[in-house]
Amino acid sequence: MKVFGDYDQAQLDAQYNLRARFPDHVEHLAAWARDGAAAVSEPGWRLDLAYGPTTGERLDFLPAVAVKNDRRTPLFIFFHGGYWQNLDKRDVAFLGRGFAEKGIAFAAPNYALAPMVSIDEIVRQARAAVAWLWRRAPGLGVDPGRIYIGGHSAGGHLAAMLAATAWPAQGGLPADLVKGTLSVSGIYDLAPLRVSYQQPVLKLDAGVIKRNSPLGLAPRTAGRIVAAVGDKEPEEFRRQQREFAAAWRKAGVRVETAAAPALHHFDILAKVADFTHPVGRAALALIRGVG
Repeated sequence: MKVFGDYDQAQLDAQYNLRARFPDHVEHLAAWARDGAAAVSEPGWRLDLAYGPTTGERLDFLPAVAVKNDRRTPLFIFFHGGYWQNLDKRDVAFLGRGFAEKGIAFAAPNYALAPMVSIDEIVRQARAAVAWLWRRAPGLGVDPGRIYIGGHSAGGHLAAMLAATAWPAQGGLPADLVKGTLSVSGIYDLAPLRVSYQQPVLKLDAGVIKRNSPLGLAPRTAGRIVAAVGDKEPEEFRRQQREFAAAWRKAGVRVETAAAPALHHFDILAKVADFTHPVGRAALALIRGVG
């Protein structure tokens, strides 16, 4: 019996069960944790800054290196993945130094995880992290008018949700708060997850899906969107990116895609700060306003 599109239950679960599909995820997860711990042990980081009242609402911040005029320093805020239910900001900290050395400050927020909180609450916390950083940008040595958002997997979903956020409704913030967005291996439609093996943890319903599926939301950004998905990723991830890009282009947003040949859901992450790779080059060009 088909449960979503042309997929039966086993086929749909296979599309979204990334750890089963890519056994080398074990090595990648270990490398992220190891390299992230090494990264934040280096000088310069400000760790576990509280952007909200709960223990999950913390972020790490790395200022840009050797900046001549910090009033023009951009900030790249990057959200970790983990299907909204695992991993940590330290798992993306290894990306920070590459951007800092290019004159770009870097922040990695945490957020509370499912099933302890809902997707609605996770999105609220992501918005709160960005709002907190915008309000404190001058004190952190960054330009509040040059904030860029990125994320991988579930973090890519959050990045897209932030590009669909009406910021004036979030406490009078500027409508153009987000100047550009990088979503890597993002999820843009939650509907298939409701009928997948993830449902017992995520507890999705029609309202949550409608509120938190960027594919069906109105874009709220005039900034560019860069989306990347590995050529080796499941067809569902590639389909989601195609449909998201098409829908937001139709709405008038400039959506670009970065090539990721021979990459899958886990090995693509390191390319974000590899500025010789199309994904890293696209991230750097986005933040520098090139292209």
